[in-house]
Amino acid sequence: MKKILILLIAVFAFALTNLKPYKFYRYSYYISKIAYNKNYLIVGLENGKILINNFKTNKKITEIILPKIHDFMGDLISMPIYSLDISPNGKNLMIMAQGENASRKIFIYNFKTKKMKLIYTTKKTLMKARYIDKNNIFIALLGDEIELFNIKNKKIIYKKQIGNYVFSTYSLNKSKTKAVIGDESGVAKIVSVKNGKKLFELKGFNKDKTISLDFVKNYIINGSSDKRLSIYDTVSKTSIITLTAKFLPYASAISFDLKKFAFQYDENNDIMVKTINNKPLYLLKGHSMPLINMKFLNNNTIISYSPAEIVIWKLK
Repeated sequence: MKKILILLIAVFAFALTNLKPYKFYRYSYYISKIAYNKNYLIVGLENGKILINNFKTNKKITEIILPKIHDFMGDLISMPIYSLDISPNGKNLMIMAQGENASRKIFIYNFKTKKMKLIYTTKKTLMKARYIDKNNIFIALLGDEIELFNIKNKKIIYKKQIGNYVFSTYSLNKSKTKAVIGDESGVAKIVSVKNGKKLFELKGFNKDKTISLDFVKNYIINGSSDKRLSIYDTVSKTSIITLTAKFLPYASAISFDLKKFAFQYDENNDIMVKTINNKPLYLLKGHSMPLINMKFLNNNTIISYSPAEIVIWKLK
């Protein structure tokens, strides 16, 4: 029995490859949010600065300094950043941040003119926002609600209650026609972006707050604060993989070809990459703090970030 166990350990060690970062960027202040496309790597920092860099070289193009606001004691503080997103046409940056008296503000920054315009101010607790197209932004609120906001008319197209828990995160599919919403229940709720209608729920394995989501083709990965991770097929509405991580899966992602998935694996902030059949492939080592998010850039490249650094990984 001991010989068999030793053999299995040896096989596992041989199969699992440790990888170091391909590119590693550290910043002088904590990272709040990032956004990127083929041209830009945009980093929102906790000091209220938004750095706009070249994606390939990370050389600085320009920066945005958000206005200061007052905290509850009346002291001036940096404006907290809740969301950053680049418009589909690549011309604008959407910034969702906290304003005075705990309000939420959405700004649109034009890369060409370098001017920023306020388009939405509300007392509602907006938590996450993403472009659907150049004229519409999909927004999630703390109370498990969603909105579709039209930039051109500055009007809310719809507002829907999706659940009865506290919202945690969401992910859009590539076409941005559907979103998966995560909250404190651990249940993944799939909605139509066009009208806000809840289509169905994926549940069973995740029993606690959803802390990471990714939506690729017909697969959804759901990581929850009970250290559980599951991959669901939205066609059959069943889980194809369930596992328990060594640590909280603060970030998780699926490759575009649906052949691999990745997640924060342990307390060392390592990222495990596995095949869709749950076989270990790589252990990515380099982060110094728990992850905020990660995403496959292509089938063999991952971008991940924590409050301390942004890392790009090349899978062999």
